[in-house]
Amino acid sequence: MRREELYREIGQIDEALIEAAEQSGARGRSRRGRFSKKWIAVVACLIVYSSTATALLATEYTKNKAAEPYIRYLTAEDMELAPRVQYEADKFLQALSSGNDEYVYIAVNRLVESFNDPQGRELALEKLKPFLTNDSAKIAESAAFAIDVLSKSYRSPYLHKMADGSIVFALFNNYSDYGTQNVLWRIKDDVLEPYFSFAAPSMYIKEILPSPDRKLLAVVTRSNKSEFVQIMNVEEGMNSPELVESARIKLGAQQKLELWARPDHENYSYADRLAWKDNDTLAFEGSLAYNDTAIIENVSVTYRFRDKIMEIADLK
Repeated sequence: MRREELYREIGQIDEALIEAAEQSGARGRSRRGRFSKKWIAVVACLIVYSSTATALLATEYTKNKAAEPYIRYLTAEDMELAPRVQYEADKFLQALSSGNDEYVYIAVNRLVESFNDPQGRELALEKLKPFLTNDSAKIAESAAFAIDVLSKSYRSPYLHKMADGSIVFALFNNYSDYGTQNVLWRIKDDVLEPYFSFAAPSMYIKEILPSPDRKLLAVVTRSNKSEFVQIMNVEEGMNSPELVESARIKLGAQQKLELWARPDHENYSYADRLAWKDNDTLAFEGSLAYNDTAIIENVSVTYRFRDKIMEIADLK
């Protein structure tokens, strides 16, 4: 029974109670000290019904409490009360004729996401071909890359072919002075999907370097203040810790340097000259900052992926 119906029926009983009381009062003047049979029946009814109403209200309250939403973690996307927008090629195809170079550049790159739709892929290829000779070098280069992916030619140096047959790449190649968009895409079994998104402060992908056997992938990401290095086993879905901050913490502990973590996770440290020493060991030169860059330690870092062993030495 709904709460409104329950209250309405209780109200009707209250009215009956009042009426009975009035009638009983009239009779009481002639027969004081006696209750009418109607009055007794109404009171008995009210007691029974009140007990039932209380039980029903308690049941409804318990049911509503049990139905309350359980939220483990509230994301910014959740608070927008909107589902993730599905990819829609039409708006990007329309943007190609907007005459706005920024819109065109974005559209050219996003049209790579038409890969999984055979008809959409063919239409995108047709619409992208005129942009190969665009006056903007950035648009022309992006069109060439998009066409290479959509046509399944796979000749671009920005495509990294892995040992498991998958292809890993980023879009918006070198769109900024700092690097490329911070999302890795993967084509596996002829299906395109976003494989990994780097969280802030990793705003750009600076470099992607496969291991010699093409089983591991070293990725350098950066903000405009710091750089970060991570090794990824794309086939098994295993990642290393972030190596620049790990090296900074390890060296700082060894040399008893102050180690403060910033709220924005910037480290003001950098990595350079990445190279694979073998199929499992990555080496790079690190410039590690301490005490708000008052102290800079230049070191060489090696990391063995499977054993999770890091070695740090002074850079000579």
